[in-house]
Amino acid sequence: MTAADELHGERAGLFVRVRNILIRPQSEWRRIAAEDHAPLLRNYVVPLALLGAIVGFVADVAYGGHFAISAALLWKAISAALYVMFAVFSVLAAATLVRILAPRFGAERNPEAAHRLAAYSATPILIAALGALAPPIAGGLVVAGIVYALALLAFGVQPLMQLRDPDGNVPRFTFWFAMTAAVTAALVAAFVGPLLQSGRSQLNGAVATLAPTQAIPEMQRRSAAESTIERLTQTNASALPANPMRLAEQLPHSLPGGFERQSVTSTQAGGVSRADADYRAGPATLSVSVIQFARDVNPAALAGELAIRPDGPQAGGYARTQLIDGRFYAEEVGVSTSRYVVIGRGVIVITQGDVTMDQARGAVETIGLQRLESMFGR
Repeated sequence: MTAADELHGERAGLFVRVRNILIRPQSEWRRIAAEDHAPLLRNYVVPLALLGAIVGFVADVAYGGHFAISAALLWKAISAALYVMFAVFSVLAAATLVRILAPRFGAERNPEAAHRLAAYSATPILIAALGALAPPIAGGLVVAGIVYALALLAFGVQPLMQLRDPDGNVPRFTFWFAMTAAVTAALVAAFVGPLLQSGRSQLNGAVATLAPTQAIPEMQRRSAAESTIERLTQTNASALPANPMRLAEQLPHSLPGGFERQSVTSTQAGGVSRADADYRAGPATLSVSVIQFARDVNPAALAGELAIRPDGPQAGGYARTQLIDGRFYAEEVGVSTSRYVVIGRGVIVITQGDVTMDQARGAVETIGLQRLESMFGR
């Protein structure tokens, strides 16, 4: 097959196009530039977004371990549908941004080419959604997808948009696109985030009203945390509690969201070492605790101190627990507060305060649960 045949041959199928744009983007962009117009939203963006949404939903349900019809399950389904909508909206917004920026760098206005550039450049981000199958690396895949999407944009803007002085203008166009897209995404997130949180709370309330969940006795729910601690003391707890000062050293000076550490304390008693820190970002406060338990800890007493609430709706929010990969996770969301507890291999991390659940989770991710497990577990 000659180079001309390769550029002007039959249009590549969906998965062939995904493979080629990811593995050999420069030659694939030349082929894309030579193709006739096609409805990319319907034939490319929506199928990939649907695939990511379905995989994310199935993984979330499977790892969560809750298969009964509930507000949590309904919200997962709604989230999957919203993901597809946001994916389509993001591609349309990116195409609009390309149409606005490209003429400033010497390109002619070409809405169809801008649409191709936005749709195909989004491929790594759409594929990164499949990382839901491996939760520990899902966040890293999304970040890598965003970075590679910008690289694809830089590779494709010249073949499709024909900028003047490409050596100088391609990097500048890519930079301004990235900056403008980041600011736009931040503004949209600031507006949409509270709406989604409110919608989730209203859904929990509606489901609780239509089909009230039978309350689980507190002692029974504590037993779930207790059994996890008991199991982990036998398999992953160290023989002796660690120096609590070492735990305090693991609490960073700052956390995402502008939270700065105000104070830190550490104690040791009853087979448990712990360090507690208070953070503040304006009027919002966040408390973080890192607990290391040894083999001789009393599982019932430690579980009681954690005070895990039973699953179900609560005032202005919800409580949910789940086991993932042997670890115990508990989420509690109120009107304006969140609490996140993770019982890991020899360590426990608690974040709580005037924050969203995403911020509470982000604090745990910043501190690094697996890093703590490798340092203080067994």
